[in-house]
Amino acid sequence: MLTTNDLEFVILAAGKSTRNYPHSKGIPHKSLIPLGSRKVIDHIIRELITSGAKHITIVCSDQKAKEAFELCFTKEQKIEDKFKKNGNIIGLELLQSLYVPDDVEIKYVIQKEPKGLGHAIGLANKVANGRHLVVRVPDDIIIPNHCAPDPELRKPAVRRCIEKYVADGIGGNMFITRHVKDPSRWGIIDEGIFKEKPTSSTSNEAFNTLAIFDAKVAKKLEEVATKIDTEGTEEYKLWTEQGKEIHFDTYLNEEVKKDPTHMAIRTFPIAKTDTYLDCGTLQGYEEALLYTLLKESVFKEKNKKTAEILLIDCILEDEANNISKK
Repeated sequence: MLTTNDLEFVILAAGKSTRNYPHSKGIPHKSLIPLGSRKVIDHIIRELITSGAKHITIVCSDQKAKEAFELCFTKEQKIEDKFKKNGNIIGLELLQSLYVPDDVEIKYVIQKEPKGLGHAIGLANKVANGRHLVVRVPDDIIIPNHCAPDPELRKPAVRRCIEKYVADGIGGNMFITRHVKDPSRWGIIDEGIFKEKPTSSTSNEAFNTLAIFDAKVAKKLEEVATKIDTEGTEEYKLWTEQGKEIHFDTYLNEEVKKDPTHMAIRTFPIAKTDTYLDCGTLQGYEEALLYTLLKESVFKEKNKKTAEILLIDCILEDEANNISKK
């Protein structure tokens, strides 16, 4: 019987995050920037823990990044005592919400060079002890409708997907997806296989937010990651001479073709009631920040009033500018 204890939860948090500059400039990774009342990484960690995660691996770029992530979850008793003394209940509750339960293990793997997603996943598998890999990318946040008529849809999409994977009990591969207008810009699941930015496709279901890889696929990626890090191998030469990164699509599809019944990618589309926030670009992040400040922040009611005043000021300013132009 499959349980969440058979899953290793992996957060891909290496890379420079230049698409989020200037917000991410000067910090180890974009997942450390604020989103509402918390940081992006806090949203992701809490999402995984409420989905049953007991084993979490964060792939980061260097020791400095590792230490920054560790500080996010370190308990700070002196700060707690200060908040209690000052009566800062909101601050205290927010701080305590960042802590990781004692029964949740967080490990760190360092990807020293940007050798591709497949390489990062392969490195994470080295500490996964043979578990299936639940891979979470930090670019997206999917927020459920907390008032949805169906109680199931009030859960985060990530949790719903993981619960479905565990309930199926067959392993294999499962990706969260959303429908996109232009499949050529995305990784697409088409007839049970993965196509990276296809020029033509019968599907518009794009990989989004989270992928669960069968342990066989994860092991294959680990083997390839080892080769690209080992002098004298063909993979090492491709990286050092051509800068060729390792992605997961080729190796995933190989396993699918070997056993299409069991290994074909099962899709888990986000619901129409879900709100998708793209934090992977500068504009997308600012829109996500605005959304969370108004709808998810502990100060959302005050933020709404401030936004209303600012919006009225902007409308009046625009009207005044239009009149002056006439």
